[in-house]
Amino acid sequence: MLVFIEAGIAGTGLSALAWAVDNGLDVGLVSTAPEQYADVPAGDLLPGLSERGRVFRSADTDTQALDAGLVDWVRASGTPHGVVCIGDRHLPYAAALAEELGVPFHPAHAIAVLRDKRVAREHYEALDIRSPRWSPADDVNDALALLDAVDGPIVLKNVKGSGSLDVLLCRTPAEVREHHATLADRQRYLGGDLMAEQFVTGPLYSIETVVDHGRAVTLGITDRQLGPRPHFCEVSYTFPAAVPGADADEMVGAVEACAKHFGLTHGFLHSEFVLTAEGPVLVEVNARLGGGLLALMMNDCLTVSCWELLCRGALGERLPDVAHNGLYASTVTVYPAESGVVATLPDRDAAGRSPFVTDVVWNAGPGDEVYPPRDHRGAVCQIRARAGSASLAYNAALAAARDVRVTLTSRLVTTAGTGGAPIAMGE
Repeated sequence: MLVFIEAGIAGTGLSALAWAVDNGLDVGLVSTAPEQYADVPAGDLLPGLSERGRVFRSADTDTQALDAGLVDWVRASGTPHGVVCIGDRHLPYAAALAEELGVPFHPAHAIAVLRDKRVAREHYEALDIRSPRWSPADDVNDALALLDAVDGPIVLKNVKGSGSLDVLLCRTPAEVREHHATLADRQRYLGGDLMAEQFVTGPLYSIETVVDHGRAVTLGITDRQLGPRPHFCEVSYTFPAAVPGADADEMVGAVEACAKHFGLTHGFLHSEFVLTAEGPVLVEVNARLGGGLLALMMNDCLTVSCWELLCRGALGERLPDVAHNGLYASTVTVYPAESGVVATLPDRDAAGRSPFVTDVVWNAGPGDEVYPPRDHRGAVCQIRARAGSASLAYNAALAAARDVRVTLTSRLVTTAGTGGAPIAMGE
């Protein structure tokens, strides 16, 4: 049985599981609350899975502590085993299950290191991979010392952060004190500690990789745009992107070195770099697929879908050759210009009828709080477009996003933007 550990509440939903079902694989879902997936893409598969005993309700999928009876439940299926996990939060649980079953997955020790940005930086340094200068920041004085040492802006962040959560730019000592107090007071994702790092300037890219029996295969590079500072909210992204050859080679080489160093044999990697004047600077390596709609964008543009690579890799099968099919995809996420509670949404089908738009995923509905681009939780919707060039795909998604108008309480609010012109922003 191919076991899926949780799924996406928004965005891709149960799409990967649906691919497995459509291709004749025996699948199961492990979740603390399976009912939460009833209305996501492919959520209509849940009743059938439940009837066949292919849904396992877990007490907690956030830790490495496996539920009693889970391993026996998988083995009782009598079909080849594999473990699939797309979400960052559930990787340790998935790794523990894969280890018990003896099936391919990123090793638990590698996941633990890569999910702690401070520890990961120590490994990047040992591998001679360029990464930002950093320091612990549990004490604000450590962050102030780094600001003085680098003579420039620094970034305060959660060492276990994800999705633009708990990340703030600090340009002055006053901002360091203010932002440190803000982050120290809040409940941070996974209870992570704080760190400070030197702010490096340049365009942000991610490189998407699948590891096939120890061989790191580059699937392409994603161009990512960020919203207004001091936040680091991704406002749009396009796949595949062109990067100068020497820089692309250095990025690929860094990911390959990490994969070998951590003993990775199967699975996806999503690695982020800032392209500086000195060359690519590695920000982080994530032991998973990229989030949001990136997997769907890659499916738009590759000759083999991510879902096939994910599922076949989890079963230990050799992966088919993958190439770019000549298309490009972009996603733009709509944020409001002001914070508020959604009163009404526009015609949900209107944006989807725009030229080149392939999908509109609504993140908010009436009664939900939305806000300008600080992190992904304030978004109204995501709009994905596909076209024969990167610029056409991006502009098609942006044009559709500009037409989204959301009523917050009694006000009609345009999408967030700059220069007075309505413009959709965010991921």
